[in-house]
Amino acid sequence: MPSSALALESEQPLTPAMVSAVWEIAAALDEQRVPSQVPNSVWLEVPTLRLRGEGGRADNIWLRKCLDRLIGIKISGEHRGDPWGAVVLAEWHILQGGSVARLLIPPAGVHALRSPSNFTKIEAAAAHQLTGHGRRLYALLADKKRLGRPYWTFELGELRTLMGVTKQKSYDRFNTFRQRVLDPAIDAINDYGTVTVRMTPEKRGRSVHAVRFDWRWKDPHNAAETVTENDRHSSTRRKQQATDDAPPMIEDPKEAARLWWEDLSEEERVSWADQVGREAEIGGVMQPRPERIIREIAFAASGQGGQAAQ
Repeated sequence: MPSSALALESEQPLTPAMVSAVWEIAAALDEQRVPSQVPNSVWLEVPTLRLRGEGGRADNIWLRKCLDRLIGIKISGEHRGDPWGAVVLAEWHILQGGSVARLLIPPAGVHALRSPSNFTKIEAAAAHQLTGHGRRLYALLADKKRLGRPYWTFELGELRTLMGVTKQKSYDRFNTFRQRVLDPAIDAINDYGTVTVRMTPEKRGRSVHAVRFDWRWKDPHNAAETVTENDRHSSTRRKQQATDDAPPMIEDPKEAARLWWEDLSEEERVSWADQVGREAEIGGVMQPRPERIIREIAFAASGQGGQAAQ
């Protein structure tokens, strides 16, 4: 599934603060284990400090404007070939002396933000696990991603302002700014995010006057691996098997089937579904098989899995 599986649309440009707020809402839904399919809208309470982000204003003036604009954001996508649309936020309240935001998320919004089949979960995980400069740079690049550009160039002064480091005079020197802010942020993004980022300083004479960022957004298969890595304990992240004949690191056959299925093309999935059968007799009545069952049967039939699912 392409990274545009979840599209955000707004009459006004989405700011990094709004992107970060959407990520935090998705992360909060995940933490509270709200299922992706809900019959009714969900009330969600999130600390305002979390929504404001690290380094944000101490009051909620800008957060209130951000929430107002989030109500106007439309989300859209496709489910089994059928288009759908909704809003990401239907209603908001600031409670408990300004410390808590109570948000009403419609069912389609919950599904979009909780679906593991699109990049939202990965971006939410990245934004939630990244801190400080990494999160801020990630939000800036994701904002440019929606413009469909493969790169973006920031003037050095603009970049310092956007990264929130204008008060640190030591960062006026590019080498210090790069070593303490940009390089660590890029390393963190490349490790946790859905994108591979490369930075190129641009000089005017002997001085750096701008910084260009080139990015390549990961394909769905690599993105699924990112989700798996982000969910692993820090002591086992990015570790490879010791030998080629060692047991596979993915021991759960259902997880192995899911990853195998996601690596297939759409034509291959259709072919496998036709081969194993899209329906099964249950209680004397033919019922459609869930995709999960189809992929597990197909995985077993492919010779790469164990016993077929019943």
